[in-house]
Amino acid sequence: MFIQDYERSVQKMKLALESFDFSQKEIYSAFLAQTYYYVSHSTKLLAFAAGLMKPEDQSLFKRFIKHISEESSHERLAEKDLESLDQKIDFFEHLPSTRMLWETQYYKIQHEDPASFLGYILILEAFASYCFPDFLIKIDKNYSGASRFVKLHAEEDPDHIEKAFDTIEMLTNERKELVRINMVQTAEAYITMLKSCHEVKAQL
Repeated sequence: MFIQDYERSVQKMKLALESFDFSQKEIYSAFLAQTYYYVSHSTKLLAFAAGLMKPEDQSLFKRFIKHISEESSHERLAEKDLESLDQKIDFFEHLPSTRMLWETQYYKIQHEDPASFLGYILILEAFASYCFPDFLIKIDKNYSGASRFVKLHAEEDPDHIEKAFDTIEMLTNERKELVRINMVQTAEAYITMLKSCHEVKAQL
């Protein structure tokens, strides 16, 4: 069931991105702004999860700590892309759909299992790995110099996926189920966020 849900979720996210109207500057800008908002919590969430690991989760703890350095300041890439489009973060509301994407992770980490955060990590990095390369080609044609975030994650995340699967494989079945649930939920939340970016244009 895990692999089936993983593949199904990636495909749904891919279809959502393909319907994303990147040709409109305002909508692509909204995407970058919302990306900045949720990515700003990546290292915080990793640190929070690592801090709540049990002594027997030493390998998982070390993986999360290492991942912090890998994700450090990635939100600045999205911010620089916005600046290349003559936009600023302050121009954009932190959308409710974006908050629902990352805020739930703090609850899951604290009240369910810090290992559940692997579901969030896995699906977002799989999405970037499989969907961003084609997206990057389209973005570069329309917004040269404003594709730093997409480019980095299109190139780096394939390696991260393998590491995430290796880590998940070491978990008990009960913990794998929490990861699966979070993976599917995160995919749905991300798709909702993408759709919300189309509504931002009217607010600018």
